[in-house]
Amino acid sequence: MRYWLAGLLLIGVWSTTALAINWSVHGLPVPLALVGRFALAALACWLSLRVSGRELPMHAAARRAYLVGGLGTSLSMACTYWASRSVSSGTVAVLFGLIPFSTALFTHWWLHEKPAARELIGVALGVAGLSTIFAHGFGGAALGLAVTLLAVLLQSAAAVRLKIDSQGLSALAVNTGALLVCATLTGVFWLLSGAPLPDVRALPWRAVGAVAYLALVGSALGFSVYYWMIRECRPAQVALLSLASPAAALWLGKALNAELVTPAMLAGTALIIAGLVVHQLRWRQGGDTPLGLG
Repeated sequence: MRYWLAGLLLIGVWSTTALAINWSVHGLPVPLALVGRFALAALACWLSLRVSGRELPMHAAARRAYLVGGLGTSLSMACTYWASRSVSSGTVAVLFGLIPFSTALFTHWWLHEKPAARELIGVALGVAGLSTIFAHGFGGAALGLAVTLLAVLLQSAAAVRLKIDSQGLSALAVNTGALLVCATLTGVFWLLSGAPLPDVRALPWRAVGAVAYLALVGSALGFSVYYWMIRECRPAQVALLSLASPAAALWLGKALNAELVTPAMLAGTALIIAGLVVHQLRWRQGGDTPLGLG
């Protein structure tokens, strides 16, 4: 049950992240939005470690895991934030729904895992759902779309490498170390960009709220759960959760922004849910634990 709850939490976080990023970059400079998110998230995770009486491991394997997670996340998010200035949040969400493809590619290269037939069918149904929902085409500039796809590849590569490098480390420790790397890298980026300090009195509060949400929920909580699932599950199975996020984002847009939900969107949502069910059939039939855990 805890794996399903963790998966639902990640779907909820990923469904709202693209919109929050869009709000933050349309109210703040990209470098400031990035460093604000990661600095606040790193502080929250470090305080959580201290309150729980744990130390941040600093042996060689731990430092390698922090570097992998921090580099992958900061570079992926830098690409995503930059692209979000010209690409809609819905388009960003659907492109991140392609993560199972890129994750499977890196998994095959580095972990030598071969997906089962039911997993391929599940992914195919999910991708068919995404294609159905967005059959009318993508919005946004071509360069922005290409940069978003680069972000997807970076995130997938980091997830698979972390499966190798994070064994024996707690998810909170991995997240804290990775976020410290993210905060450092984005801080340097902010200083080099020459972005001025904002006037606190003129700050757009929707953008500030989005940064706080991304820091505390998207990074501190969301990435801790994400790293835990990467450690416990196969990367391709964790990546499959990203298929549900675009569909959930559509319903969120309808609820909050009165956006139109067409029959194609309904059909796509059904296909995505079917893909998730098919992907888990072996657990239902053979008594395996959720998400393929032993």
